[in-house]
Amino acid sequence: MMIVGSTALALALAACGGSDGTVAGPTTKLTLLPTTTTTEPVATTTPVETSTTVEPTTTLAVLVEATTTTEALPTTTAAPVDPVVETLVLSDEGIGAAVFSGDPDGVVAFLSSFVGPPTADTGWVDPFEISACAGTQLRVVSFGSLHLTFGDVSPILQGRPHFFAYTYGAYDYDGTTAAVTDQSPPGLVTENGVGLGTDLIALEAAYPGLELNPSDDFFPETFVVNDNLRGAVNGLADDSVVVSIIGGQDCADPT
Repeated sequence: MMIVGSTALALALAACGGSDGTVAGPTTKLTLLPTTTTTEPVATTTPVETSTTVEPTTTLAVLVEATTTTEALPTTTAAPVDPVVETLVLSDEGIGAAVFSGDPDGVVAFLSSFVGPPTADTGWVDPFEISACAGTQLRVVSFGSLHLTFGDVSPILQGRPHFFAYTYGAYDYDGTTAAVTDQSPPGLVTENGVGLGTDLIALEAAYPGLELNPSDDFFPETFVVNDNLRGAVNGLADDSVVVSIIGGQDCADPT
């Protein structure tokens, strides 16, 4: 900005001088000239029109299928159970569904349906011919080393023929050692899992209250679970094993 003042002041002072050359009093007359303000134009920014081109966008909807991967738990495949073993469970009440007091022909047919026809059959005979059993008739039917005894008199029933005892497992005893001779049909066990070949420790674990008896001149060591379930072992050492299982009140000697 420029203010013009010095030149104007000089001209005014000259005009005030008299014709006689004298200078008038100290009166100073100031002529104020309009102040000129030069304002430099402020640079203006012309807005530049920006053209924004929006490209069409394609939104892809991606469907992510949630996949849950479940790791299969390890499975333990149990060994298949032989239906013969599973069905013909040895107990103090009979063999599976063939319970003591059952009809002889029905019991024989039941066993035959699982293990085949009998390997031996005495037919109906006088009890004293093959045993010390009471009654008027007796019959022993064998399936290998499994012998079933039928009669018309037993601690279970009297008056009609019926199934009242079995033995499983054959052995020879010489007064000292019981040597196994037959264990067919193989694999039969009691309700507590005891079978031929079960060692003495497992036998005692299965039947904690059982009674063990020493051998004598005629029989090897024996065990008694109750009056209707007992058997023989080939010793009283921990590794001795079961060689015979007897169910019911067997008075017959099938050999």
